[in-house]
Amino acid sequence: MKSYLLLALPFLLLACQPSPPANEATTTPETATPPEVEVPAADRFEAEIVAFEQADRQGDTLRSGVLFTGSSSIRMWKSLREDMTGFRVLNRGFGGATIPEVLRYSDRYLFVHQPQVIVFYCGENDIAEGASPEQVYGRFKVFAELVAERLPDTKLLYLSMKPSPERWAMWDQFQRGDQLIRAYINDYPQIDYLSTAKTMLDEEGSVKADIFIEDGLHLNAKGYAAWTAQIRPLLTKYLE
Repeated sequence: MKSYLLLALPFLLLACQPSPPANEATTTPETATPPEVEVPAADRFEAEIVAFEQADRQGDTLRSGVLFTGSSSIRMWKSLREDMTGFRVLNRGFGGATIPEVLRYSDRYLFVHQPQVIVFYCGENDIAEGASPEQVYGRFKVFAELVAERLPDTKLLYLSMKPSPERWAMWDQFQRGDQLIRAYINDYPQIDYLSTAKTMLDEEGSVKADIFIEDGLHLNAKGYAAWTAQIRPLLTKYLE
């Protein structure tokens, strides 16, 4: 099996370009410059990936069905299998992952399962750690193209970056990154975009505080119930 680095190298080389000056930036992904996707240190979430590999060897495998992956908003979805009753699902969210970390470990925990659908939530931590919205768009593009190459028949569902009380100051950046990603997705029928904000903002456009646990960042049962109501109809459509 080819390594991720060999597979992703063409995309990484294309992405290694300087960002345009602020006064030259546009809102379309065709002209937004995807900056460099830096490969993170290998050991940050190594223990969690090893745990996935051990679970796989013990029979916790998918080989079709729906694989949920990304950062802690997926990892902490403890009721996922119950919420998605009727579908074969596997939770492969880890740590406070960024998109480069998903890319780094994807051969070891994602592609081995050959899912029919990938539900992907990642990018919020990238911005929280200093990445620009344009960088998040560029990183997602690398991931989407890698999925298309490795799993050409797999549907990819992108969950938009969520508003939250803890990161409300970053909400404009999240929306900018999602705007670029959504415009890119519109050209690819194998990828869908789901707006999490539809169920997370009130009529005044403020974030709902009662759908989060005490940290103001991660969802509680009510928050995950709202995501479930959005995702289940799409899975039904994909897996008919």
